[in-house]
Parts: sequence; C-alpha cells; structure tokens
Amino acid sequence: MKVALVVPTFNRSQILMNLVGYIENQTVKPDLFIVVNDGSTDNTSALLSAHPSVIELKGDGNLWWTGSVNLGIQYVLDNHKDIDHIILQNDDVIIADDWLETLIEVGEQNPKALVGCAAVDYRDKQSITYAGKYTNSWFAFNSFVYKGKKLDEIDRELPIYPFDLIGRGILIPVEVFHKIGLFDAVHFKHRGDTELPLRARKAGYKLILSFKPLVFEMPDKTHGVDIKQKYTFKDVKPFFWDFRSSTYIKYRFYYSKIVADNPVQFLTFFTFSLMAHSRKFLRRFKLV
Repeated sequence: MKVALVVPTFNRSQILMNLVGYIENQTVKPDLFIVVNDGSTDNTSALLSAHPSVIELKGDGNLWWTGSVNLGIQYVLDNHKDIDHIILQNDDVIIADDWLETLIEVGEQNPKALVGCAAVDYRDKQSITYAGKYTNSWFAFNSFVYKGKKLDEIDRELPIYPFDLIGRGILIPVEVFHKIGLFDAVHFKHRGDTELPLRARKAGYKLILSFKPLVFEMPDKTHGVDIKQKYTFKDVKPFFWDFRSSTYIKYRFYYSKIVADNPVQFLTFFTFSLMAHSRKFLRRFKLV
C-alpha cells in the first residue's frame, strides 16, 4: 500500500511541528507527507522549510478544512498516480510511533473500506472521546459508541461499523475519490469531514472504526461554540448560523440530503436533527 498523508493547518505552527515530529518518528513513513497551509501568517512556512520530507501546499486563507484537504487530495490525484490510499489527519493530535504502520495494516486487511481511528483523551490515555456513532436514518437518533468508557473496559480487537466517520485520522482508498468525487467544499466549507464517508458508504464502501491505530486528542485545548458547556442568548446565532459550528443549519440540511433516499425521509431526518441540536442548546442554556 502506498499512502499520502494530508494535514491541513492554519496559524498553529508549534502544534503542527509537534505533529511533524511524530510523523518523522513513525516506524513506517508515508510515501508522501503533504501539509496544506491555508494562508498562515505565523512562521509555519519557515519551520516547514527545514523539513524536506514535507510538501507544503499553500492556500489564501479561505479554504478552511474542506478546501484544504481537497487541495491536498487533488495534488495527489494529479501528480502521483502510484498512491492508492490517502490519509487525512488534523495537526492538533498526539500519535504513537506505530500509528501509521497500524493504520495501514488495518487498511490492508479491509481493502474496500474507509478506516477511521478511535480517539482517547491524551491526559489519561484511557478515556474514550471518539469511537463512532450509530444514527437512525429516519429520526436522527444518535448512539455514541463506548461513550463514557475506558480502554481497559472494551475489546480493542473488535472493529466498529459506524454510520459515518470524521476526518481526524482516516484512511481512504483513492478509488473512492474517482468514484464519488472529493469532499463537498461548496455546501460544507468547514466541518465537511463526515459527508464524504457517508456518501462512500451509500456507494457500497465499508466504514470501519478501529481502536488499533489510536489517536490521542486534546479536548481541553479545543475551541468551538458548539462544544461549550454553557450557552447564553448571544450563542444562538453562532450555534445555528456560524459555518464553523457543526450545528450550522446549512450543514444539517445538506447532510440530511445525503442520508435520505426520498423527500419524506429527508424532511423527517432534517427536522429531528435540528430538534436534537436544539435540545442540546437548551440543556446548557443559562440566562447569564
């Protein structure tokens, strides 16, 4: 398997360089290591220039996540026909030295699948923060896998077959892009990572979530209006109408269109999805 690793970044040079160090220490190196620098104004480019193994692609600051990963993917498709899998990873994670080797092994065992990585909290390396979810395709009910569990409470050998996958550590066969296209940067300027895996699943590819190639994420360093623990009136607009929020109504609308097979299912799923996110907001709402 020949793989290209694509990492989007913006103005987080030190966090990015930590990841570059993790990649350079991998037991198996990617055949291509691409960093998409979307208009950073810090010293990102200067630091990357000291790492000849990294290919830096530059955006103008308006690509955001979806446009950035698409730029990296398109570069691979246009210039490196020998690459058969692309891996997407965020810059703000910690990974073990055998992460890439393990992810490739799982991919080789599942050649017609998109493979995602489970995540745990970097502070204790035990608390599961992401293991996929199951979603009712009519009423948008979500069941998050192993929510609240610790690694030593589960069987890490068992794969999970989730409803969708996120872009933090995901291996995708290149043939997927040839068949269904790139990520939808038109309707998902940001937060576009879940839509392509969902389209891939509907096109006949398996989605697998594995605990073998773990990612250690940093929830205490993550910022976003849709993950706040308390909301006030001033949060209503950014929660529902800011494109950086996963609850952005436009994203919910087009995600629902991908899920649904007919207009009735679309309307039902979209309505219940908005209701679920509204309940989340109201549960955390405080007057002051």
